[in-house]
Amino acid sequence: MMVQALAHFLLTTALLQIVPIDARDFEHRLLEQELTPAISMYHALSYSGAHLPKAKDIEKAPVKQHPNSIGVVTSAVSALVLDRSSGEVLFQKNIDEPRSIGSITKLMTAHVFLQSGVGLDDRVSLLSEDLRYGGVQHLSLSDTYTIRDILYASLVSSDNTATAALARLSHLSSGDFVARMNEEAASMGMKQTQFVDPTGLSSKNQSVVADLARLIDESAKNEIIRSITQTHQISITGSSGRLYPLENTDELLTSFVNEPPFKIETAKTGYLPEAGYCLSVLFSKEGKREIIVVVLGSESDAGRFKDVKALASWAYDTFEWQT
Repeated sequence: MMVQALAHFLLTTALLQIVPIDARDFEHRLLEQELTPAISMYHALSYSGAHLPKAKDIEKAPVKQHPNSIGVVTSAVSALVLDRSSGEVLFQKNIDEPRSIGSITKLMTAHVFLQSGVGLDDRVSLLSEDLRYGGVQHLSLSDTYTIRDILYASLVSSDNTATAALARLSHLSSGDFVARMNEEAASMGMKQTQFVDPTGLSSKNQSVVADLARLIDESAKNEIIRSITQTHQISITGSSGRLYPLENTDELLTSFVNEPPFKIETAKTGYLPEAGYCLSVLFSKEGKREIIVVVLGSESDAGRFKDVKALASWAYDTFEWQT
């Protein structure tokens, strides 16, 4: 280090004799050239306290091809674009600001429910105690369904009554179910997240975009959740023979970001007046090059989809993945 410092001093002295510039400015430029390439955005955000997925191999992180492109303007209060494989942050905005997350909560509810071991082909009814107001109720209380159907209603159409039924059918008390949600969040490293109800109707269900990137990453590892959240439309049949059509709340499933070479692997919407419009998505390109995009507090329903599309398109246009 002393030899390097001496070399810098001699170089500075020699150049000052030739070109009379401010010495402090020259030293700053030298340090900037030396240190900046060594600090990745992943490391910088790690130092700032952001809790992000740990890089498996930081050397395989995507390389920015357009250095002057710093991102896109979004209406979202908080946003994050993350390379799933390396954990490298490609874009960030207010990543440490806790916010209500609405129905993104349902990913954790499904995760906890699927650990209960309840048979998905068992037929059950919804009960009056499951009723939750807010959003659309897609299933009738007078019919019976498979538990798999109820899971579809929860994750595809974001049905709050169906979600409450999942918590009840887990054989856990409501308090124990929420406790399990928080335990699972802690085990995933979601250090700035809290859940107080399984549906997302409570504004006290709060998180940050980096934690939600962890949640969507873990959700994608579950083939049941992954498959259901990729479903655009489905009709389920009650024991009465009545058909119940379900349509996914994620409008991106019918957009160009879900057409080859792109694919939405896992996603969930969320909304509350206190939360604004939220969306968390795992994308892939050509079956690899996976990125996670999370936006919280977008200004409108259409705005969240616009924000995520713009961020995903920007990331794939701006970065090159190493083979």
